[in-house]
Amino acid sequence: MSVLNRKELADSPLADLHQIASELGVEGYRAMRKDDLIGAILGESGGSEEPAAVAVAEEPEEPEADDTSDDTSDDTSEGTSEDTSEGTSEDTSEGTSEDEPGEAGADVVEEEPEVVEDEISDDQIATGVLDVLANGSGFVRVDPAGQSRDDVYVSPAQIRRCELRAGDELSGPARRPRRNERHPSLVRVEAVNGGAAEPAEERPWFGDLTPVFPTQKLNAPKDLKDLPFGRGSRVAIAGPPGARATTLLRELALELSGDEELGVQVVLAGALPEDVTDWHRTDGLAVTGGSFDRSPDAQAQAAELAVERAKRRVERGGHAVVLIDSLEALPAGARRRIFGAGRATEEGGTLTLIAAVGGEREPLRWATTRVVLGLDGKLAPESGTVRGELLK
Repeated sequence: MSVLNRKELADSPLADLHQIASELGVEGYRAMRKDDLIGAILGESGGSEEPAAVAVAEEPEEPEADDTSDDTSDDTSEGTSEDTSEGTSEDTSEGTSEDEPGEAGADVVEEEPEVVEDEISDDQIATGVLDVLANGSGFVRVDPAGQSRDDVYVSPAQIRRCELRAGDELSGPARRPRRNERHPSLVRVEAVNGGAAEPAEERPWFGDLTPVFPTQKLNAPKDLKDLPFGRGSRVAIAGPPGARATTLLRELALELSGDEELGVQVVLAGALPEDVTDWHRTDGLAVTGGSFDRSPDAQAQAAELAVERAKRRVERGGHAVVLIDSLEALPAGARRRIFGAGRATEEGGTLTLIAAVGGEREPLRWATTRVVLGLDGKLAPESGTVRGELLK
């Protein structure tokens, strides 16, 4: 058990306070101001004296999940997959950046809750992409479109033990939810990215790889034959509504999916519902995200998780492509992180990022290939490729 006092509670994110209040049965906690919520957690009423502390479990079996991103507190950073309001726990170790190794929680010894055999379903094998939360726990996302009631909780101990990262593809048996739990829980990790669950002896970090200009040219639709781009390019497709940027993205996705060495993902953000249907009906494409009626945070979460998945492929020396329709629908901070992930690396892996950017001009500065469309759908003179002579 750990003991929380007023100062510790005041320093905690609002999402963590919501979780503690939920565990203690505080009614109406989501509508409370932070000071009032702390008082309710500490058991204050009227003019009574403040209790010295409140005891809470250090490692719950599973944090209570809130599947709506709209409840995300202003205290959390904008638009990251780790800062969702879903399922924070009383584990107070801070999450670290996925591109840098961290030491937080390295010396903590945690015990996994005992699993009763009849809690495990013979046919419930969790398979999906790991989404790591800010408190160190995570969920196996089984639906590429975003959060789902079928997502499987992964404890911080499992994540540390197997040295897992956001975007890793996991599989393993899961147990059914216990009382007051909303999600199944992962019993053990059996496979990571198609291999053994044991941590690799040498696993580079994406942020430590050396970015270089692309040299391997990629196939392109006929409209882009004269505008080369390669493995690791950042391609920005700009143009006003009606300039057929979505059509061009779909042609690119179909062309690139024919290359067996590329892991191609399509991320939809702010798309028309009808376009979402068309994308999902396109054979052979892995499509995530959704239409404009989803919250900006939910759209950013889906996009960042897709990019994290691509980073893990690059770390293993592979090649990944992420196409986004469209970048301008995402929060500004998320745009930089997502589009900036596109690169070729000196160590061999590449992440190609192709995004429709609408009328946004800043992504054109970040791009290595600029595709500027007019209303007639033709390329404008400002289209071009940086160091295009290197592409072979």
